[in-house]
Amino acid sequence: MKRKRFLLTSGIILLFCLLGVLLAIFFNPQAPTARQATVMINPAPKVIPSLREWRGSVGEFELPVLAHIVIDTRYETQLKEAASTFQNDLRIVAKRNVSISTAPNASPGDLFLTLGATDRAIGDEGYLLTIEDSVIIDARTSKGAFYGTRSLLQILTQDDAKSHIPRGLARDYSSYPMRGFMLDVGRKFIPLNILKDYVKLLAWYKMDDFHLHLNDNQSGVGSEDGWEAKYSAFRLKSDKFQGLAATDGAYSKQDMRELQDLARAYGVTITPEIDAPAHALAFTKYRPDLASSKYDKDFLDLSNPKTYTFMDSVWDEFLPWFDTGEFHIGVDEYAVSDADNYRRYINHYIAYLKQHGKKARIWGSLSEMKSSVPVDSDATLEVWNNQWSNPIDMKKMGFRIINANDQNLYIVPGVTYYHDYLDTQLLYNKWEPYIFDLSNPKLNYAPGDPQLEGAIFAEWNDRLGGAVDEAGLHERIKPAVQALSEKMWGSTQNRLGYDQFKTLAGIIGDAPGTQLPPITPPPPLQVPPHTDAPTQPEMSMLTPDPDRFRRAAKR
Repeated sequence: MKRKRFLLTSGIILLFCLLGVLLAIFFNPQAPTARQATVMINPAPKVIPSLREWRGSVGEFELPVLAHIVIDTRYETQLKEAASTFQNDLRIVAKRNVSISTAPNASPGDLFLTLGATDRAIGDEGYLLTIEDSVIIDARTSKGAFYGTRSLLQILTQDDAKSHIPRGLARDYSSYPMRGFMLDVGRKFIPLNILKDYVKLLAWYKMDDFHLHLNDNQSGVGSEDGWEAKYSAFRLKSDKFQGLAATDGAYSKQDMRELQDLARAYGVTITPEIDAPAHALAFTKYRPDLASSKYDKDFLDLSNPKTYTFMDSVWDEFLPWFDTGEFHIGVDEYAVSDADNYRRYINHYIAYLKQHGKKARIWGSLSEMKSSVPVDSDATLEVWNNQWSNPIDMKKMGFRIINANDQNLYIVPGVTYYHDYLDTQLLYNKWEPYIFDLSNPKLNYAPGDPQLEGAIFAEWNDRLGGAVDEAGLHERIKPAVQALSEKMWGSTQNRLGYDQFKTLAGIIGDAPGTQLPPITPPPPLQVPPHTDAPTQPEMSMLTPDPDRFRRAAKR
């Protein structure tokens, strides 16, 4: 009997000891294995571009049947437009009619928008996303809050029920203020409704600059007989310049007003380009007396004072059409032997725009256009070709720089001298916005260079409108937007491998409310909804460079 009592007592003591050990292990933060067996930590949601920082929680937020978008009462005016756009897109993505209201704080189930963020390092485009009993998007500007809504919508797009969002905390922000796409509408007219859809597509992937190349002509025809009959187009129509606008398509002042109003709501800047003194056949056909007598007839005569009088009148008419603080004046590929006059032309229009409270953006051609005439460096220079504008030399001259390198970032359908389709896999795996030459590191900048504004890719229509239809254009543009948005935003911590990224891109697809031509999606992405995560990064571990956001303010 005593032996049995002893064994029973010993067994109870041993049981309590084992229980104590297990409890000690479970509550010991240095012993993640036991915790993993019980707690499933949410991995970072998959969005494009990927989230900069994520700290997962447990479980999901479920969008209520009677969901509300709630604007912080203090910021109703600033956030009203972003909330309205979010409401419309939720209706499309989640098939929900969500109301908008105001309140000083979030309640359970709310989608709450506020501008109370004190984290200066997230800049003007960053946001903090808290997903628990409510969803809170906290930013410093309405643009940052808007980008938070893009991430939420992309997450909902991937959920079968379009209502579940993993709980956790995201801190998301851009590395470069300039993330752009240039479309050559000069040699192929693109209807206004498609331009509007591309605004939405760019915003869907957090790209923020839509550069419209508004005039151009058939390549190489300025030196040919019968140049007056060759194809050219200027895409803005105004009563003041009867006969200047292209007859196969042009945009009115009202068209540009509608496009810019939409772009403002989606956080996109419309950057217009009037290209001269080369690529100017539309102007020289309109005013043959201004065509060069020494060079190609699609070159304006820069020795003729009337050229400046005419071009000033063009800018006087069309400058007020646009809201942006930076206009593109073209100035690429002029006659090398006339570099002095070419540089004077640049200076004239940099000064002209300054007089109107604007800044100039130019194509970089100064390495080839050598001259003793200095050029005002208070402009943004797009380095489109390393020979025409050596990126290191341009930086030394003091320009603000955009990487638009032709070998990496030009799409020209139907030609062999540039990409028909961008090599998105190469760009995704090897390229960064500070890389101008993938094979010559001496031409590249250091990461975070304070003069580098960002990058832009371009779709040119050298073979004119018949070379590719609108479906073919979208087939080229959409994958480039998706891959380059990832690299321009600057995420690395939660980035997928290329094959998984490509599949995710097929799922996220086009922006809500667009009717762009369909592209066959790849198979569904095989990513489990939850995975065990033994460690969680601190939210400030990837501190942004504040200089980047000072650069953004200059724009």
